[in-house]
Amino acid sequence: MLTCLAFMLSVNLTEIPALAAEVEADARALSVQSEVTPGLIANIEDFSADAERLSAGLRDAGVEQDLPCIFHGISEDARARVTELQAADTAAERATAFTNLRVLLDDAMLIAPMAASAAADVAQERNIALR
Repeated sequence: MLTCLAFMLSVNLTEIPALAAEVEADARALSVQSEVTPGLIANIEDFSADAERLSAGLRDAGVEQDLPCIFHGISEDARARVTELQAADTAAERATAFTNLRVLLDDAMLIAPMAASAAADVAQERNIALR
């Protein structure tokens, strides 16, 4: 079971930039949403899973910055935002939940390019070491 989970989270070093771009694009798409729907919830859950895969990929690639921990936190926070959105019963609670979601998504949009850059740096270091 753990092997299956590890395989699902596994991301090749060369795949990290594309996954980081996907996380950023998904964050941008989610940040304009204003209505709690099953589709929104599913998209946030997918975003969370991609952020966790990015975290695992960065960690496996040996990225020494805080990025693996940051994306793990983004993944966890996204799941917490789903719970918050689902529990929001009033307009004020929904507004607060969407504000909290947008803050998280803004962070992801800003940090995802750093993940791609860090992966490129690691790949370059490995290529130089192989020479």
